[in-house]
Amino acid sequence: MVYPRRPLSNAGAERWRMTGHVTYTPEVPSLPQHFKLHCIYFSNRFNVTMLPSAAVFHFPWEVNSGNMQEGESVRTFGRLVCYQPEESRATLSAQHASKEHHVVVHTLFVEPFNPIIGAQYIVLGEIENNMGVGVMVQARVLNCVDGVNIALLQKAISEQRSFFTERECKRCETAQPADAT
Repeated sequence: MVYPRRPLSNAGAERWRMTGHVTYTPEVPSLPQHFKLHCIYFSNRFNVTMLPSAAVFHFPWEVNSGNMQEGESVRTFGRLVCYQPEESRATLSAQHASKEHHVVVHTLFVEPFNPIIGAQYIVLGEIENNMGVGVMVQARVLNCVDGVNIALLQKAISEQRSFFTERECKRCETAQPADAT
């Protein structure tokens, strides 16, 4: 936030608001006037990237299934099996039903990081389709979580999904009687 050195008059605050630089927030009367001026950056003036939406955990075998839309936020996990720093690309691997599943991760936004081949990682990012690779996760967060019990993590993900499904069903049930009247 940018605060002016001296409080602006209401006319000054109005002039700044009209130019799109500052907004006045009168809903907080206990704060002094100069603390009520907040700088707002509009996306048409600056290239502002927002944080991705809250990501749902997906198993590595679901990421490559093709059911996910490009740009969708995803959180997944796997063991780091390959890291190519010149291409900013890492490959995570996980086993499911006696099959090895690989997730390719674009690591440009999380570099530099110290890759530990064979360690478990959790990645948060967005899905993107790459011509040569296919589905790739554009990493925003890449954490080493070596030592995590993967079976317990998978169970927790399944429990979380069943909770969210149950909660949505309850919302639908409470909304239906209101629609009927």
